[in-house]
Amino acid sequence: MQLTDSVAFTFGLALLFLLGAVVGNRLARDYRSRRGASIQTVALVWALAGIHFGLVVLAAVKSTWHFALPTAVALGGGMALAGIGAVTCLGAAYAFRSFQRLNCMDDTRLVTEGVYRWSRNPQLVGWTLVLGGVGLVRGSAMVLFLALVGWVGYRLHLPTEEEHLRRLFGDAYEAYRCRTHCYFGRPPGHRTVWSHGGAAEQSDTADERVHVPKPPARR
Repeated sequence: MQLTDSVAFTFGLALLFLLGAVVGNRLARDYRSRRGASIQTVALVWALAGIHFGLVVLAAVKSTWHFALPTAVALGGGMALAGIGAVTCLGAAYAFRSFQRLNCMDDTRLVTEGVYRWSRNPQLVGWTLVLGGVGLVRGSAMVLFLALVGWVGYRLHLPTEEEHLRRLFGDAYEAYRCRTHCYFGRPPGHRTVWSHGGAAEQSDTADERVHVPKPPARR
């Protein structure tokens, strides 16, 4: 990696972390004082996303921190990941059906349809898959690192967002949270218990206990 590239990535990452802290604080403040994010906070969120995207493009073009993979793995696996991620991101955006709702400016309705039936955070999952695919295709560990940075940054903000939704929607959000995985798949509290007769009983919360009758004792 050339000196100019090193300076660009160092400056970009420092700006990313600094702006990320500012955005996190502003979102927490907005959520406490109003139903959604202010237009100023949304502008900062888009600036944060733009910086992150710019670093990803630079790393992909330069193949920064290059590593080699078999062509079939790099192209096949990378394009598959990126394609699945892109479809997931587009599905998540479409589910909101509103620019204001997509940007956290309108929290009057809890979105649970579409891809949100299988994931509470499909935009995070989709974007991470896109970056993972790009990183494989370009053989750039820097792109993979930026994917990790984005994931961790969003994950740090997630408790604030979930508490905000819990205050707004109460039991409706708790029910959605119990039946839908944070990322993708079956929620952690959902389990299947096999009874003596072979039938399956399901529990959707970790605290719920399923009573399974015991077979009669043999004499």
